[in-house]
Order: sequence, then C-alpha cells, then structure tokens
Amino acid sequence: MRSAVKFLNAKVSFKALLWLIPCVLAVHNCEEALTMPAWVAKNFSSIQQMIPFHVNIRFSSAQLLVSLFLATLVPFVVTILCVHGEKGSMRLNVLFILQSIILLNVFIPHIGVSAVLFRYNPGVITAVVLNLPFSFYFFRRALKEEYMDWKKLGILFVIALILYVPVAASLHFIGEWMVH
Repeated sequence: MRSAVKFLNAKVSFKALLWLIPCVLAVHNCEEALTMPAWVAKNFSSIQQMIPFHVNIRFSSAQLLVSLFLATLVPFVVTILCVHGEKGSMRLNVLFILQSIILLNVFIPHIGVSAVLFRYNPGVITAVVLNLPFSFYFFRRALKEEYMDWKKLGILFVIALILYVPVAASLHFIGEWMVH
C-alpha cells in the first residue's frame, strides 16, 4: 500500500489524480451492474422493510443498468468540465463534492446494508477495496497540496450529505423514465 501511495505521489499530478475519480467509480459501477439486477430481484422486500417510510419505487434490470450507466457517464462529463479549474475554484469544488458523495456512498448503502442484512450487497467489494482507500488518499492529498483545508472539507461533506439522496433519486427516476 505504501508503495502505491509513493508511486501516486511521485508520478501522478493532482490534476491527473482528478481523472481517477470517474475511473474508480466506473469500476465500482461495473460491479453493481453485474450483480445488482439479480440481487434486487431477490432482496427487494428486505430493502422495502429497511426504509422507514413508504416509497413507491420500481426496479427493473433495464432501469438499474440505465441508472448505473448515467451514474458512470455524468462523473466523466463533470470531470471533463471541471478538471482544469484552479485551486479554490468552483469547478474543482464540484469534483470535490462528487468525490465526497462517492465516499458517503461507501458507508450509507454499501457498508450499512451489508451490516444490517449481514450479507453481500452489490458494490460493497469495490466500495471498500477501491472507493474507500482512494477517497482517503484523495482528500489527504488535497489537504496536503492545499487544494482545500479542513473547514472547506467539512463544508463539502455537508453539501454532499444534502445532495446525496436527491442525486441518487434523480439517477433512479431518470433511468426509470428512460426505459418506460
């Protein structure tokens, strides 16, 4: 692990590191695409029981795959539009918020659902093995290279918390709209 960190620090500029945000997420979304349709079909009633309020959500394999495609495509577009932002710019802050949402995604559905159901759920492996360590490395490096400070990091996470559910719901409902 230390050699990977040393390699990244020595060979990958921070601007190049920004491109790993959508790339790492794409790997994660591939795990979900391969496992989620069958898992949701088998576990949908358990999912509904876990939600503390009634939500009329439909899941189909096509909808899930379209939503995952969008959840992969949009971060690449965001990265294309924001990667050339300067330190402190809104463009870079958008990428930092995106990575904050990805880090929240590790805990809220993936680790949380696995802990509650005490079994695998789609995406938990790459969430824990890739997204979690990448997120920690990414934010540590952003702090070290003064792209942000602790206060800004806290603000970004609050924004990510506010945006998490609306973003996830939007991806779901756009995917549902596109296939129906």
